[in-house]
Amino acid sequence: MQDWPILKNFWERHCDPAYHSDPRTNYSWRRMVQALYACHIPHPIALKFVLEERPSLEEFRTWLVRSNSEYVILDQTDDAIQNESDYQLSAEQIAFWEENAYLVLPQVIDAQACAESRQAILDFLQADLNDPSTWYRSQSQRQGLMLPLYNHPRLNTNRTSTRIRAAYEQLYGSKAIYKTIDHVSFNPPETTHYSFRGNGLHWDVSLAQPIPNRFQGLLYLSDCNENDGAFHCVPGFHQQIPSWLNGLGPDENPRRIAEQTLISKPITGKAGDFIIWHQALPHCATPNHGRTPRMVQYLSYIPNDDEEHPIWI
Repeated sequence: MQDWPILKNFWERHCDPAYHSDPRTNYSWRRMVQALYACHIPHPIALKFVLEERPSLEEFRTWLVRSNSEYVILDQTDDAIQNESDYQLSAEQIAFWEENAYLVLPQVIDAQACAESRQAILDFLQADLNDPSTWYRSQSQRQGLMLPLYNHPRLNTNRTSTRIRAAYEQLYGSKAIYKTIDHVSFNPPETTHYSFRGNGLHWDVSLAQPIPNRFQGLLYLSDCNENDGAFHCVPGFHQQIPSWLNGLGPDENPRRIAEQTLISKPITGKAGDFIIWHQALPHCATPNHGRTPRMVQYLSYIPNDDEEHPIWI
């Protein structure tokens, strides 16, 4: 297991009563998460296991091997066999990205893959798309709009999309990146008895300057028009954020001010469309005023040497 020293350090921090922090042998949280992803394990699942089970080191290693062996993808389609040059972004797409810091890649997976992905989410929730009463059942696993559904063959296969990785590589200007294992999202229509559970306009990164070039992404699994809970962002804000922050008063909370004052734009799409955005853009999901649930799979690629800023603003 190539990343065993990092994974062993993860176990030590959470399970070894004799553990003492040592900068010579400690790894950053980002490196630990990266090592878990390399084993096809999302970090919330790993944390749940070590905190609840308190395994021995050998039990932890056995669990890693078993979890890795359970990773399954479906037979690859044409997406995996075409020439890499077929996936290059155009000059117009690059120019749009540089100005707006978001980009929509149309139809990165096909209609059947979207349908299978939606069904995987419905099965996880024990919900029926034809029975709205099942969309709102109280679920202990619900985390706002997010669902801890990770290791499903269809979702795993979506993550292997050559086109998605190629776009991230071109935008980063590097092949030294790794993919995340992130949540899916289920956003049913609002009713008189159900209100939107998502967050308002926000960032998922420290606002300490400069914000690193790190990009996030989501895959629409269902058609999403403006009123269907569309993803929103503030295009071009990556160029404005330093001066915007400098213009705030010392006692003003930039996150609260952003939510109250910035104007976001809906980024609509069809099932199978993929959106990439720069983490410097404030963004959010929105209330669903449509007729069916909005379903999304999150997928980002991160530079191998990326680290979180030590100061959270």
